[in-house]
Amino acid sequence: MSQQAIIDYWFEKANQDIASAQENFLAGRYVNAVRDAYFACFHAFSSVLLKSGKAFRKHKEVRSALHRDFIRMQKIDRKWGKHYDWLYDNRQKADYRPLVEFESEQVKEIIEQSQAFVEEIKRLLNRGV
Repeated sequence: MSQQAIIDYWFEKANQDIASAQENFLAGRYVNAVRDAYFACFHAFSSVLLKSGKAFRKHKEVRSALHRDFIRMQKIDRKWGKHYDWLYDNRQKADYRPLVEFESEQVKEIIEQSQAFVEEIKRLLNRGV
């Protein structure tokens, strides 16, 4: 399988994750919606890492690469790092802590921001990273 096929796969997975986040939001499954929004951003950014010849085994390594190689180098805006950090931290809480809840408006905004993050990553891919 070609590198481009894998990049396309990860990016399509990001789009599916956004769709799933929206479906979970509409069904009132806010924890699942937050998790899906995180994975949309994770999969989208993973496609950029692969295109730039990098791959990581751990989620925290992907997060570090976002800050070190893309935000610090001013390839993308700092606001995306803050958004990714919020998702990373809250996805961890949602998966591993009991009784975590999110508010409807908060989750709606997170999904919208995550969709915008995925679009920003798409622009980055189109520019050739």
